[in-house]
Amino acid sequence: MLGQTGECQGVRAVSRIFAVCAATLALSALWLPAVLSAQAVAQNGDQVLSRHIGASRSGAAERPRSEGDQAIAAGWPLYRTERGQGAYNAAMATLAATEGRAPSAAAFKSCPDLGCELALPLIARDGWIPAGRIWTSPSEYVIVAHSARPGGRRGLRRHSSRSMRYFVFHEFHNSSRNTDPYDTISSHSGEVFVPFYMSKQGTDARGHRFVIIMQVAPYDVVSVHATNYGSAGPGVEVAANTSDDLQPLQARAGILLAAIVTRAAPQLRVVNHRGSEGLTMLEAHEARMAAVRSRRSGSALILPFVAASGERIASVDARLAEIVARPGSSPPIAMADRRFVPPRASIAEPAGQVVLAEPGEAPRLIGPIQLARRPVRQAFPALVEPQSPATWPAAAFAGTR
Repeated sequence: MLGQTGECQGVRAVSRIFAVCAATLALSALWLPAVLSAQAVAQNGDQVLSRHIGASRSGAAERPRSEGDQAIAAGWPLYRTERGQGAYNAAMATLAATEGRAPSAAAFKSCPDLGCELALPLIARDGWIPAGRIWTSPSEYVIVAHSARPGGRRGLRRHSSRSMRYFVFHEFHNSSRNTDPYDTISSHSGEVFVPFYMSKQGTDARGHRFVIIMQVAPYDVVSVHATNYGSAGPGVEVAANTSDDLQPLQARAGILLAAIVTRAAPQLRVVNHRGSEGLTMLEAHEARMAAVRSRRSGSALILPFVAASGERIASVDARLAEIVARPGSSPPIAMADRRFVPPRASIAEPAGQVVLAEPGEAPRLIGPIQLARRPVRQAFPALVEPQSPATWPAAAFAGTR
């Protein structure tokens, strides 16, 4: 009896194993096509993530005059490096992937100024904030997007918790006045400078305001910024120059980012880089922390968060006008004309001939330098007859005495 009972129990165990295996295979059958389709979608050139990846960039966006001033090719901005292009594409794809109805004002009424404890997405064990949309009001939100550096998800050295002491607010001060975050990512072409980059305020196709936080590496990656603080911890590069005022939604985005990072690493001290750089952002963070300390009761405000899966981001296919409202500060510049010296500038020769400069050709003299010739002065008007007193018409005095 014992042997038979053991056999029966063994049969039941084997049956359970087969049942589990069958269920696993069934789940795999559902899961594998999704993974394969996501991989196939990511390789499709029509998707947002693939736009202008592998495209020629010769002369297309060498000297953007300001943020948002890129050449438009096939209806999509063409950035000067593929790394900047990939970050821009990821931001737009994440924005489109999280599109949906805005939350009502009731979702924020317990803490409309964010001066309270906040329930926010948690940083995962791999060091990445979940990609998605965090609403801060019925008309404003912050997008967290990912654009890993080549090999960024593996092979990067990460800080131990004991070696991190600061979270640093930076601003991208530069003489070109260009603070476009994707151009900034392009310019940081060596080691990881900071894991986070923040855009200026934008407007989506529905009229909602947004700010992009682009994460390019784990938050605790060993980076080279803020050497005055020993580069001991993460930092964020904010799209702001010396003459730029910090935008209100940028301040809110900085508050959210600091809250997420310090929740993962409570020992971090939040600082600005030096002088006035990042100081306004730090002041907004400290004002919020003072409000949190003064509010002794009340539950945490759960900010509405719309997560964006990798498959959904990879499948986005949309026109730019369906995602964002492009700024109208300057007209689009044709790719062939985006040179420091305009390639199609024409110079008239004395004989009436026109010389067209070839693309990339330096300006050249078409004749010897000569003194300027003044135009021939015109003669003054001449009298055609001697001056004489004016006479009244006879009709004017008719009937008078």
